[in-house]
Amino acid sequence: MKRIVASLALLSALGALFFGLVPVAAYRIFHLGILLLLLYGVGVILLLVFWDAFPDMMFPGYPKEQHLWWRILRGVSAGALALAMVVGGVLSFLIFRAGRLNPPPQDGQPATVVVLGCLVKENGPSLTLQYRMDAALEYLKENPAAVVVASGGQGKEEPVSEAQAIADYLIANGIEPGRIYTEDQSADTQQNIAFSGEIIRREGLPERLVIATDAYHQLRARIYAGTQGFDQVYAQSGKSPWGLVPSYGVREMLAIGEAVLWNGGTL
Repeated sequence: MKRIVASLALLSALGALFFGLVPVAAYRIFHLGILLLLLYGVGVILLLVFWDAFPDMMFPGYPKEQHLWWRILRGVSAGALALAMVVGGVLSFLIFRAGRLNPPPQDGQPATVVVLGCLVKENGPSLTLQYRMDAALEYLKENPAAVVVASGGQGKEEPVSEAQAIADYLIANGIEPGRIYTEDQSADTQQNIAFSGEIIRREGLPERLVIATDAYHQLRARIYAGTQGFDQVYAQSGKSPWGLVPSYGVREMLAIGEAVLWNGGTL
């Protein structure tokens, strides 16, 4: 049994290290989610290597029965890592359910698509924003009665606001300008939803929301929509580069905790 547990722990550690290194090597990206994956992987491997060997290596000849401090330390460390894995597993399921198992119903009822902004580069939208816009475009073409709020402000390094980049792309691909509303003041997901909600209610737009963003981002967006009083919220999820999903998912778990614990959201 001990060998099976150790093997599973090693497998999880190698997976964490792999998905922590891929974004750095392939995309030149580093963020807190990557750091946590790497720390988890290294922590598990160190525990496995030194589980029985550490006291003898550091204190040769010291009676093993007096290594109580090490047994306590390794037990607490193993428990913390196991808890992190369990919590991560539960949140991963909730994130997957919100992003992939909550599609908008095809019942012909009017809806408002909210496209959550992301980085705009000098040469155009980032890949993540492109995928979000493509997801919104697909829904809007299939549902001509739907309207859309393009949401996202302009960062210091962005040539235009994210909202303007989204609107320009949708218009260039055949969506009538009269169906498009822009929200160009938000700086994060909470503001995306709150400011878009103000436009929806001010303009009398449908309060059935279809959120266009990455699948791993949908749960937090839905939580913030709930805090604004929207109870019909569906996911139109875009593609995501496979190598980025685990690390962004881990980072998203921390943001979900903030949304629930500090901003009054509910899962």
